[in-house]
Parts: sequence; C-alpha cells; structure tokens
Amino acid sequence: MPLLDKRRRVSFAVPVLVAAGLTLTLGAFFQMRAANREAERAQHERQFTQFHDALTERIGSHALLLRTLRSAFSDARPATRDAFAAAVRPMMPLYPGLWSVTWVRRVPPAEVPALEADMRAAGRKDFVVQDGDDGGETPAAAPGSSQGDLFVNTLVEPERGGAFTQGVNILSLPNRAEVLARACASGELTATEALPPRQQGETGRSIGLYLPVYRYPVDEMDGADRCAEVAGYVASVFGIARLLEEAGNRVNGLHGAVHLLDGPAGDGGRVLASRDLDALSASREGVPFGEIRKEGETVVERDLAIGGRRWTLALAIPPEPRLTPADYPAWIVLVMGLLLTGALAGYTRREAQAKHFLVTEARARAAMARALRESEERFRMALRHSRVAVFSLDRNLRYMWMYNPQTGRAAENFIGRTNAGLHAPDDAARLDAVKRGVLESGTGARQEVRIGMAPGPEQVFDLIIEPLRDEAGAVSGVICAAIDISDGVRIREALAEAHAEAERANRAKSRFLAAASHDLRQPFQAMSLFHHILSARLSDAKQREVADKLGEAIAAGNTLLNTLLDTSALEAGNVKPRPTVFPFQDIADRLNREFAEQAASKGMVLRMVPTSAYVLSDPVLLERMVRNLLVNALRYAGTGTILLGCRRRDGQAVVEVWDTGPGIPTDQLKLIFDDFYRCGTDQRDSGRGLGLGLSIVRRTANILGHQVDVRSRVGKGTVFSIAVLMVGDRHHPLPEEPSTSVASA
Repeated sequence: MPLLDKRRRVSFAVPVLVAAGLTLTLGAFFQMRAANREAERAQHERQFTQFHDALTERIGSHALLLRTLRSAFSDARPATRDAFAAAVRPMMPLYPGLWSVTWVRRVPPAEVPALEADMRAAGRKDFVVQDGDDGGETPAAAPGSSQGDLFVNTLVEPERGGAFTQGVNILSLPNRAEVLARACASGELTATEALPPRQQGETGRSIGLYLPVYRYPVDEMDGADRCAEVAGYVASVFGIARLLEEAGNRVNGLHGAVHLLDGPAGDGGRVLASRDLDALSASREGVPFGEIRKEGETVVERDLAIGGRRWTLALAIPPEPRLTPADYPAWIVLVMGLLLTGALAGYTRREAQAKHFLVTEARARAAMARALRESEERFRMALRHSRVAVFSLDRNLRYMWMYNPQTGRAAENFIGRTNAGLHAPDDAARLDAVKRGVLESGTGARQEVRIGMAPGPEQVFDLIIEPLRDEAGAVSGVICAAIDISDGVRIREALAEAHAEAERANRAKSRFLAAASHDLRQPFQAMSLFHHILSARLSDAKQREVADKLGEAIAAGNTLLNTLLDTSALEAGNVKPRPTVFPFQDIADRLNREFAEQAASKGMVLRMVPTSAYVLSDPVLLERMVRNLLVNALRYAGTGTILLGCRRRDGQAVVEVWDTGPGIPTDQLKLIFDDFYRCGTDQRDSGRGLGLGLSIVRRTANILGHQVDVRSRVGKGTVFSIAVLMVGDRHHPLPEEPSTSVASA
C-alpha cells in the first residue's frame, strides 16, 4: 500500500506541474502580447494625431495666405494685375497643393461694360463677363444687394491652367451664393464643398476658400449690413489629395490608409480623397467608406474643420499579422516557458519511472526465474515424450551437452566424445561433414541422415544444425536437434514402391491392349458379318426386330471396344503422328457428309462454314479429334444447332465446334477431359458412351502439340476449339518447307 500511494502521488504531481507551468506561461504570453498591441494602437493614435495637426496646419497656412492678400485689397484703390502677380507668385511654390488664387470683384450690372473695356485696355483682349459652364443654374443675386450685383474673377494666378477662369460670375457656380453669403455675414474664411475637377490636367477633388474684403470697417455691423459693404473676395483652390500627401510627408512611422470623408465613417460618409501610406491604390473618390473598409481593419476618426465646414479624417489600420517584431519577446517567453515546463515535467517523470523501474525489474527478475524453471520443466517433459534429441558440440565436434538421445544410449555416454567414437566410420564422416560446414559458414543447415545401429535396424533422423556464438559473435560450436523419422521414411518408401508397381502394371496393361487390339476386333467383325447374313435370310417381322436389336448391341460394343483400344494405344505411345500440310476443308466436307444425316434424325441442324486454310497436322488424328467433338455435341446437345468452322487467329487456324445444348457448369470444365467422366448424365447410362471421347481428344492434342480449349454458358451452349498451325490458304502459294513456316492469317 505505501508503494501504491507513492506512485499515485507521482502520477498526480506531473499533471499538476504541467498545468501550473502552462497556465503561467500562457498568462505571461497573452499579457505581454496584449500590452504590445495596446502600445501599438496608442502609437498609431499619436501618429494619427500628428497627421491631423499637420493637415490642420497646412490648411491654416492657406487661410493665412488669404488673410495676407486681403490686406492688399482693403485699399480703396483697385489692385492691379502686376501687383497681384507680385504678391501671389512668390507664395505659390510654398504651397504644392495650391491650384489657384483669385480676386473676385463685386461689379454692379451697369458697370460690366466699363469693366470689360478696362480689362481689354489692360491687355486682356478676350476678357468677357460670363456665367460658369458647370452650373446650369440661374445666377443668384449678390449677397446684401437687391440690384443683382455680380462677383467676377478679375485677377487670377496662375492665369492659364488654374482652377479659376477670368471673367466668370462666381454666383453662377453651384452653391457659391450660399458660400459667399456665409462668408460676408461672418467676415471669416468660408469653404466650399469638395469640388470635382473642372479643367483638363486637374486630378482629384479640391476645396475652394473665400475670404470677404470690405470697403469700410464692419466690426459694429450685423450680417446684412456687412454683406452690403463687401468689395469682393480673395479666393483660393487647393487639391485635397495633395494636402493629405503634404501632411503624410511630415509624419514618420504611420501606416495604413488615410481617408477624408464628407461625414462620419459609421454614417455612410463618402470618400473625398485617400492616401494609402503603405502602397499605391486605386482611386476611391465618391465611394462610401463602408464599402472599401476591409474586415479586421481598425478605424480611428478625427473631425477636421475647414472654413466653417466639418469633415471626418479617418485612418484605416490593417490587421496586424499574428507574428510581428513587437511580439518576439512574448513568443520567446512562451517558448522558454514551454521548454522549462516540459523539461521539469520530463525530469520529474523520469525520476519516478527510474524508481518504479528498479522495483519492477526486481519483481520481473523473480518472475522470470520462476517462468524459466517452469519452462525448463515443460521443455524437458516435452522432449522426454517426443522423438527429438537436442545436443551441442564445440569447435572440435565434441559433444558438450545432450538431452533425450534417440539411439538407445544414455546421454552421459556422448559427453566429451566425437562421432568417430560413437558411430561407424561412414556415418561419423557424413555427420562431421555437415556440422563442419556450419562451423565454417556460420549458416544453419538441415539434412536427412541415416545411422546404422549395431543390434537394431537402421535409424533415419531429420538433423537441424545451427551455429552457436560467443559474446563476441564468433562461432564457438553448433547446437543440433535430431528428429527420429524412421517410421515415416519406411512408410514413404513403401508407398513409393507400391506406386511404382502400379505404374508398371498400368503400362503392362496398356501394352497388352495395344498389342491385342487386332485380336479383340476380329470377333466383332465376324459377328457383324454373321449378323448381316442372318438379317438377309430372315423374313418374319418379329425375327427381323430381334436381329436389329442384336445389330445395335454389336455396333455399341464395337464402338466401346474401339474407344478403349484407342485410349490404350495413346497411353502406350504406339500412336506416332505424321504431320503434313493439307486443306482443312477436306476434313470438314467428310465430317459434314457423315454427321448431317445423323443430326437431322435427331431433330438438329449441322452447319459447316467453308474455309480456305491450309494447316500443318496429322490429318487422320485431327479428323478423329474433330469427329469426337461432333459425336459429343450430337450426344449431349439434344436439340438445336451444331456449327463446325475454322477461323484465323494470330497465325493459327482455330477449329471450333459450337452447339446450343444445355452447357457445362464452370466447376466441371476441367473435369470433362478426365477418363470415364460424363457431365450431367447417369454414369450407368451406357447409351451415352464411356466418357472417353474428350479424354482421347486431350491425349491426341498432347501428341500433336495442339491446344484444346472449351467455353460454355449454362443454358446457352458450349464451344470446343483446337488451335492448329496455319501455313497458308488457297489464295496464297504454299511455302517450300511448310513444316517450318507460318503464313499470316
């Protein structure tokens, strides 16, 4: 019981230790990873705040530019073209995203002709006050004026290719009346909505800024009075995408995509401009932010105020990969923790197993000792009552140990002696030769040996020899097992002698029948002659009926005798084939004339397919084989059709006999060629022969070297075929040596 309790404590200690180690390791890993993710998110938010501040600063610089220019137009004297260019052109390179700067002058309708004349006199010959070409709306009235004053672009920088066109009435552009009204009423900078490109060469959307310029100070006036004192507006247009690019160049380490939206990201805000900080991307302007947002992205939003309008600046941060450089410390802690936990658990388990192994080994040794004693007793018991002797010899072929000798001598008589001192010289030399071969080759051997015993009969042993090796692997002797098989050998020799005697008797019988075939056939020939003479002299009907029965009996007996004699002649080897080249059609014609009437008498039809094949075979023996197949078909088919033909296949002429009889089961296809076997008939029915017809076909085919095959389907019929060497046909000349050449079929 104490040992069992100790094993239970060890078995529980390892899982508890592993669980504690895994818990601490995984806890530290996830905590460090979460801290790293939180630090990365905070870093992104700080960098995005810097981006937002940089963007706000760039927009403020545009506002500062317009406020600086406003002071130049506050004078009562109108600004000239050169003065405007001198003030704006040096500032343009400082603002890469700035497209155009313009002076929008307030012009009463009555002063339009004078304005056009003045502008043409100043060198602008194509200056015409006109409505914008992208509005499509009726120009609104001037803010604070009931006379419908116009606000016309009179000064534009750059003059060509900018976002403003000279001479355009700003009020004719979409939503400009509302923008100018807000600007003059507040006196502050006012922004338009995001504007699509208006001229060729412009890329991306833009924002227009308008700053009112008053004729007189308006600090004490309300909104309507202020608008009445507006002399014009200083305006600029800048590209949103370029503005985002400028802000992104001032922030390092920020990654993701920055989008300027016309509303909150979660409320279907559309993209006005985008800047992918990691890679180039396709234009996304006008697309709802929800459609381009990818699964797993983190979105950070900031409001962006420009000229009284609010936009949303959104940063889409792609999902972090599972393994980032920031996660390396956490993964290192995880791996080290798992390694330490595994090492500690393995050490604890190994120590417990070592202690357990010592106890188990002691018990196993005791159990093995008991099992060894029991096995030895069983082994001795088995050998004591068996005919097996076990012994070992050293390299000098001296007996070192023996148990259960089968020679009638005590085991002690073998120890220390060699075969020369125990057996006859011939027996000793034979035994030593086998054992010495095993000593030299190191490979076991097995041999049947005979040893003569002086007082008793000779003994036969099945001797098994295996090499016996020392600790270094060298062959130090042999170990042998000798099984007494004397009784079995005597029985085997007696059976062999009996079989040989039977074979001799069978051959003698065959030779006798073959030699006496002429003498046996003469009585039947005489009986047939006397029967013919007797039948000619009888006139009574009953006597003729008895004579006919006698004739049938004589014919049946003669047929059976001829069959037996033919079989005996084939067995005795008296039949010598005489192969020659001949047309098979000759045999087919004779057999067709012979069996056509017999088939018709049984209600059957015999068909013969003509052939032009010349074959190499013994015509007599081949005709006998085909005749036996036809007789077999007439005998067993019953009704239907019998077909005799010859087809060409792979240089051979295949003679086939088809019938539509009952067929032969598959398990009997090999048995039908045995002697006296009749498939599907009563073995006592002599009317269907002795069952030797197919046996004669098989023996004859072996003599001629022809192959005989059979195919059959029960209920459909049977096909027997004989493959004969084909050497030509009637349409091709025969070779000079037909016995060695084969014509193609």
